[in-house]
Amino acid sequence: MITDDGRNYRLLSCALRNDGGGWELIDDSAHQPTGITGVIAHPDRLELVHDVGATAVSSLQVTPDEYLAARAYRCGASVGLAFSRVYLYRGTSTTPLDPATVIAASGNLWITGFLIVP
Repeated sequence: MITDDGRNYRLLSCALRNDGGGWELIDDSAHQPTGITGVIAHPDRLELVHDVGATAVSSLQVTPDEYLAARAYRCGASVGLAFSRVYLYRGTSTTPLDPATVIAASGNLWITGFLIVP
């Protein structure tokens, strides 16, 4: 996507789910990731892989769907050029959750972002 000011942006987007088998990108007839090629679970965060040749970060947002939001889950992201870290919290806690403990057969995290590319 090229904007009016001539900057070239690359879309990052996906839906993530842990239905008990670990966090995965949802890639089926109704969902397709864009620019994000993998998700790695660490004890305190998820790591999104998006090596699209970015030179700068514009934005990235992580949103719990209605199922996770109703159960007081929230997220924050630290965005990089080739990967980003997503931290999960519950309620008012300031301590990140182990992503392996967030399991929901119908709960998703929605990711949308833009990186600046040459």
